Amino acid sequence: MPMTADPVLPEAQLTQAMMDRIARLRPASTAEALRALRSAFPEIPLAARVTALEAMRRADLGSTR
Repeated sequence: MPMTADPVLPEAQLTQAMMDRIARLRPASTAEALRALRSAFPEIPLAARVTALEAMRRADLGSTR
């Protein structure tokens, strides 16, 4: 059953929920990650999904230093 976001979640919690989803799915590409986020969070704007991907990228970069 796909997880959908509660539109009243604070932005930080929503971003974290999307990051958790990406981490669980381990997509092979950015496009695949965006497709998965669109499917799981259809009511969330593209800009918010891209923000989650960028946050995930920054977190990954920080963990490799």
